[in-house]
Amino acid sequence: MGPAIAHLFLSSGFGDDRLAVSIEARKERGEGYSSAKGFFRQYELYYVVADERDVVRVRTNYRKDPPEDVYVYPLRVPRENIRRVFLEYVHKMNALRERPEFYNTLTTSYTTAILMNTRVNPDYLHFSWKVLLSCYTPAYVYESGRIDRSLPFEELQRRSLVNSACQAADQAPDISRGIRAGLPGPASR
Repeated sequence: MGPAIAHLFLSSGFGDDRLAVSIEARKERGEGYSSAKGFFRQYELYYVVADERDVVRVRTNYRKDPPEDVYVYPLRVPRENIRRVFLEYVHKMNALRERPEFYNTLTTSYTTAILMNTRVNPDYLHFSWKVLLSCYTPAYVYESGRIDRSLPFEELQRRSLVNSACQAADQAPDISRGIRAGLPGPASR
């Protein structure tokens, strides 16, 4: 969708397994995505809950037009914050079942919805233009200290690209472990 737009999603670990939640615009069969149409109640908002293997691998191993780069950034936040956000996701999914909402490119997108869900934490990140131009969101989170800062961001980003690792581990049941094996930072060890 262009160099300034990236699709972000969160993964949570449960022992050796990881559950990924991707907030998306529901498209009808044969319908493409349009940021412009996203301003005008053309898509319903929904949450995709899947094994991380499915959500990451579809982007690294199967989508080719255009090819997608996937980066994994382990967060450095208190475990209680992660728990609260995960429960907020569950609450939001249940609420959407009762009261569907429209996706909105500006106010209720995959990135702004993540930010809104994190507001259950006392030290949540505040709104920034880097959330709207979502390819800048990882740098914003890095600047806040919520991603390991032992490397300059450009080097961290280079090392956090997991496409090759995911392609190599394609059918492995422990793909999440494989893509994290070489990630920088103490959270990945």
